Amino acid sequence: MKIYEIKELSDEDLKQRLIDETESLENLRFQRSIGQLENFKSIQNTKKLIARIHTILKERKSSTEKQKSDNK
Repeated sequence: MKIYEIKELSDEDLKQRLIDETESLENLRFQRSIGQLENFKSIQNTKKLIARIHTILKERKSSTEKQKSDNK
């Protein structure tokens, strides 16, 4: 998922996607530990996606807080 695709999602969708990706990362780590994981790059890609989602959520939170402080 590209960054522009992530930015198009709503906050609720991002939070749900974050939960899903975190569960996916747990499953990938489990598969790696028992030797069933064939694509080790998928762990790295999932971690990057989780970081991107966190970044977008923080950017939105800081922009809303800034707007509130500007209105005062």
